[in-house]
Amino acid sequence: MILCAAILVIPGLLVTLAVRVRGFDALALSPAVSVAVVAVSAIAAPHLGLRWALWIPLLAGLLLALVLGAAHLLLARTGLAYRPAARPAPQAAGRPSDAPAAAPAPSSLPASRWFDAEQGRYWIALILAGALMLRVLTNALGNPQWFSQTFDNNFHLNAVRWIADTGDASSMTITAMTSGDKAPAFYPAAWHDVVSLVFMSGGDTIPAATNAMILVVGALVWPLSVFFLLRSMRRLGLPAVLCSAPLLAGFSAFPLLLIFFGVLYPNVLGLALVPAGLGIVLELFRMGEARRLDTAQAVLLGLPSALGIALAHPNAVMSLLVMIVPILVLRALRQIRRAAAGGTRAWVAVVQVLLIAGLLWFVWYLWGIVRPEAGAATWGPSISDSQAVGEALLNAPLSLVWAQWAVSILAVLGVVAAFRLRTCRWLPLTYGVLIYYYVAVRYLQWDQDRMWVTGVWYNDPYRLAALLPLAAIPLAVLGVQMLADDVARWRPLARLAQRSPRGLGQVGLGVGAVSLILVTALTQFARPLTQMMDNSYWTYYPGPGASLVSADELDVLEAMDRWVPADDVVVVNPFTGGALAYALADRRTTAEHTLYTPTPAERTIDESLREAREDPAVCRAVQDADARWVLDFGDREVNNGDHSSQYRGLQDLEQAGVARTVYRAGDARLLEITACR
Repeated sequence: MILCAAILVIPGLLVTLAVRVRGFDALALSPAVSVAVVAVSAIAAPHLGLRWALWIPLLAGLLLALVLGAAHLLLARTGLAYRPAARPAPQAAGRPSDAPAAAPAPSSLPASRWFDAEQGRYWIALILAGALMLRVLTNALGNPQWFSQTFDNNFHLNAVRWIADTGDASSMTITAMTSGDKAPAFYPAAWHDVVSLVFMSGGDTIPAATNAMILVVGALVWPLSVFFLLRSMRRLGLPAVLCSAPLLAGFSAFPLLLIFFGVLYPNVLGLALVPAGLGIVLELFRMGEARRLDTAQAVLLGLPSALGIALAHPNAVMSLLVMIVPILVLRALRQIRRAAAGGTRAWVAVVQVLLIAGLLWFVWYLWGIVRPEAGAATWGPSISDSQAVGEALLNAPLSLVWAQWAVSILAVLGVVAAFRLRTCRWLPLTYGVLIYYYVAVRYLQWDQDRMWVTGVWYNDPYRLAALLPLAAIPLAVLGVQMLADDVARWRPLARLAQRSPRGLGQVGLGVGAVSLILVTALTQFARPLTQMMDNSYWTYYPGPGASLVSADELDVLEAMDRWVPADDVVVVNPFTGGALAYALADRRTTAEHTLYTPTPAERTIDESLREAREDPAVCRAVQDADARWVLDFGDREVNNGDHSSQYRGLQDLEQAGVARTVYRAGDARLLEITACR
């Protein structure tokens, strides 16, 4: 875990420090930049003749830091890098002023510090959030060596082995593992790039490296990202900051839903970075109350952060673009009002509004091209629109868990609080946009432009359900802030706060402690969260009925070292879990994923191996594929599919006199091909 955290922090931290970001914000923004550095350096390395290794992203991070640091210094000298003057500190216990402040005036960039009273709250909240997320995720994963028994995990685990074997971690070529004799296509490999570095440098198994990545993304990257968004929105009191920890760990829809279903690891990484990207947008367009970045910093860090989110998964960056539309619209309206009131020159407002209109057009343009092919987005409507609205508002994704009343009520209170604040009105609008898309993916018919509206997310309700907490969490935090403010105004507490210089702090600390206990109890021990943890646990549990690789099948994979030479290829039906012999047993297979393009030799083997004694072409195919072994994991397939006709040549091999069993555990067998010696 430490190595994984270092990979996700150090390259980006070099960059954030180089552009003079300090303190909590430097750490909070580092993962988004690090992901960009890792993924881009992985793409560049093969063109430079370099095998993928840990030093490559570290050196790339240092080089990017030098370039962006010089750019920021140049912008500072030209007057384009400045930080608006700081707002006054809150005047009441846990209560920032609700009065809209005037737009801050430019000032020279002040010295930044790593620690102050406000940052201290977030450092404490980070520790709390990390501990809570570790509890949730370790319970959900079960064991460091377990792995998700789901359809897509064939690809995710095998891709790590492929990178280690080939030394090529490029998103442009990683699908060569499954493309057969066809050219590889782009696939966002940032997740696999990081996991491969952990695996190759740490010496543990691929499932253990993958689970370490899950824990680091969930317990470090995700909290840092959310906290930067909160810090960019406004200055929050102690109760709200502390309660943000159990809130971000208390939603069943993210990250738990995406490690339960799919499994959608790249989406987990991409969506974990989206709040940080949203915070940078707030900084760039000055739509937050609290300024954390100057304009140059927002631009210089925003570009690699957006790239990192996109290379984690393209629909994550498209989700970010959807979420910023209300920010752009409100920013344009604000500029128009200021120009009408004489607060800014008309030509300046016109230029700014045109630039925002250009950004909105760019979002629309990307909407039409950054999407999967129709054949990969076949999820259809499943429920009524009213039920979908209920699922969204009550945070009960796909009705897999009970309604999450506590966080849902806090989010509704947050909507009220946000409309009271001039700088937070974008947030309920963004939440409304996400609810619309969730309802659409659950309800919209194909002849109602379903593909256009939700095709970006593969028409998949799981991916859209996971987006809802990204807006619901900051709303719930605003709800806590509003309640804490009301409690602090209670007359006995108000008198205590005024009694002595320490009274204000004592009231804030007391309200914060009570709020933290209540919110933690209402989120961490609520039935919906434990339901989703249980769902995930049984998805990872490698028991007799495991849907991908059972305990007996794992036994056979572990025995392969004793039987199968390192250079031999194993014939498998990937739908029964045999493809994971590559990741788990380090033996090449005829298929590394269920979705693959077989070579002509592999197709002949799959369809006709049992006829090897009668058809010489079959043995030629076996020799071309270097295949001497077969994994027979029965006919039970992942997702209860039936592809037996596609692999009819692998059935009844012993009866046909083509192969003999060399190792068996239960019904799982390893066979040696004897007909083609």
